[in-house]
Amino acid sequence: MNGGGGWSGGFRRRTPKPPADPASGAAARGKALSLLSRRDYPSKQLRDRLGEAGFAAGAVEAAVTDLEDQRFVNDERYVETAVAGRTSRGQGPVRITIELVRRGCPKELVAAYVQREHADWIDHAIALRTRRFGAVAPVDARERARQVRFLLQRGFTGTQVRAALGAAGVAEELDLEDEPVDFDADDGTD
Repeated sequence: MNGGGGWSGGFRRRTPKPPADPASGAAARGKALSLLSRRDYPSKQLRDRLGEAGFAAGAVEAAVTDLEDQRFVNDERYVETAVAGRTSRGQGPVRITIELVRRGCPKELVAAYVQREHADWIDHAIALRTRRFGAVAPVDARERARQVRFLLQRGFTGTQVRAALGAAGVAEELDLEDEPVDFDADDGTD
């Protein structure tokens, strides 16, 4: 029971008010600029958001194409900044790739930017493991498994996890395989 007129908690995404003219390219462009003023979007996600707002497909396409021509929407810029930002937050290449492809970024573009960081992924895994668990090697199998799980959940490959634990002084071979990322698998989100 809430004792006053204060905030009761929880956030709900407001149902967008339908546009007055769903076929208006100008109204769709205005809504797109409003969305872009808060954060950057890849073109597919922007199209989806405008469609959810009730705009007709033709108006959405015209608005997004116009904004791409004016470079307000640029998938390459979005992927570059997203990869850099997620890398600085300690996410690995697998997690970054899956997330960006789910957002609608072109697979080839994501792969190119993730691959560009390839030489540094092992260094990132080592730094993250050291920052989280210290420079000392795990003392037992339970702690080693905990560190392995942590790095795998952050999106690092088996090779990168082995290298990070090897840098900490874990001598025995870990049985970790590098699974290829299957972008076409049904993940239950649509």
